[in-house]
Amino acid sequence: MRSPKNKINDGLKEFIPVIIFCLALAIIICMPLRVMSYGYLPPDDALRHAAKVISEKSWDRILVLRPEFKMDSHPGWHAILGAVHKISSCDQDALVFFSVVALFVLFCLIPIFFLEFPETWLISLLALAVFTPHLIGRLFLGRPFIFTMAVILSLCFLWPRLKEKKIPYSTMWILAALVASSVWIHASWYLFALPVAAFFIAREWRAGGRLMLCTAAGVIMGASLTGHPYLFLKQTFIHMKLAFANVSAQRLLVGEFQSFSGDASIVFLVLGILLWRKVRGKWDIRIVYNPIFVLAMLGWALGFVATRFWTDWGMPAAIFWVTAELSNLFHEKVDALSWKRAFTAFAVAGVLFLAVTTDSNSRWTYNLNTEYLSQDNEKQAEWLPEPGGIIYADDMRIFYQTFFKNPKAPWRYILGFEPAMMPPDDLAILRKIHWNFAAGEAFKPWVEKMQPGDRMVIYGAYNGKPPIPGLEWNYTATNIWIGRLPKK
Repeated sequence: MRSPKNKINDGLKEFIPVIIFCLALAIIICMPLRVMSYGYLPPDDALRHAAKVISEKSWDRILVLRPEFKMDSHPGWHAILGAVHKISSCDQDALVFFSVVALFVLFCLIPIFFLEFPETWLISLLALAVFTPHLIGRLFLGRPFIFTMAVILSLCFLWPRLKEKKIPYSTMWILAALVASSVWIHASWYLFALPVAAFFIAREWRAGGRLMLCTAAGVIMGASLTGHPYLFLKQTFIHMKLAFANVSAQRLLVGEFQSFSGDASIVFLVLGILLWRKVRGKWDIRIVYNPIFVLAMLGWALGFVATRFWTDWGMPAAIFWVTAELSNLFHEKVDALSWKRAFTAFAVAGVLFLAVTTDSNSRWTYNLNTEYLSQDNEKQAEWLPEPGGIIYADDMRIFYQTFFKNPKAPWRYILGFEPAMMPPDDLAILRKIHWNFAAGEAFKPWVEKMQPGDRMVIYGAYNGKPPIPGLEWNYTATNIWIGRLPKK
């Protein structure tokens, strides 16, 4: 006969799965809150998305655009941020806070609802934080591509249902809705060809065909949500083509469109897991010959063309694959109602929290020393553009930071968040500036185009002033010079 103490212990063990689920939920929510408590701000697009909503202006009133760009490229994300702003009356800082926390939590929460052992997901995130910390950093950028990563992660869990003989209508509708949401929010609809291709490469014909139907339906639905489906699909495809057109050297592309170095740490991690399977006598060709592993490898290989193939499409598949391998091991070796399991989960959660939230190399506080240009600063306001003026700059940081702090300012920017959106002649000038490593003479065509209300804003430290003739200069903020035409 069992003692009352043992009965109580056995009764408590029944709650171990619930405790671990709640632990995983809590740690996923607490990590972005801790990071944001440092005062962290992402460096790029999260700032302009928030400012766009606050500005209540179309992009042609914010940027000097080439004629092909007639509509917003992220209508869904701006609609969501607009709803948050309308409900809460929050400012752009709060919208960035929402963007970072909501998107990080969305991506990281999905697996714990599918896994019997949610701690395997925490272990995978810990491996990601240790082996490739820059990939964890991308999850804190507060940008809509993270929503697409969440869609890919969901596909990884749902795809086995697509190969069932009976047509899984509910799963197909869910996937179509997820693709539609991604198209509406993130816009990179053409890249959904990657997971479809991965399914056919893995010879999953039935699942691949069904996924292709879901993708086609999702793209049509997502584009229709914009109100201008044909223009939206055409513009986003043109944007992709122009981003890579007429570039004589890879360094002229934005960083995400340049190739990566292979993320060797992840490669060794995957090879180590495969070797471990072989040693355990568990080798099965289906471990690597399946659409998820193929998608991970496809994204990794295409990363040598552009980094984002790996970070946005290959990485979610890779981290799912690692989690699936750990989950299989836990099913073999771990008692689901063991206190050892609970202690392990708490240990992993604690180390994960420390690994992700530690301010290593000032990754979460780098922006605290940033001095922004602001209309509210009387000394700076004298040197900022006049109403209707244009800011000429060769560094996108000028746009991100200045637009973020001055969303309603009455001027426009020649360079915004994507060089390909610039008028062709201005893009050619920018390419020449970058090709010549920002030599002063390369700025001359812009100086000749400037009107009295325009300003040249240069980011960087100089001995004296920027070597760009024809302008009078003022050191307006830390590492920021503003030039204007001499007053007559």
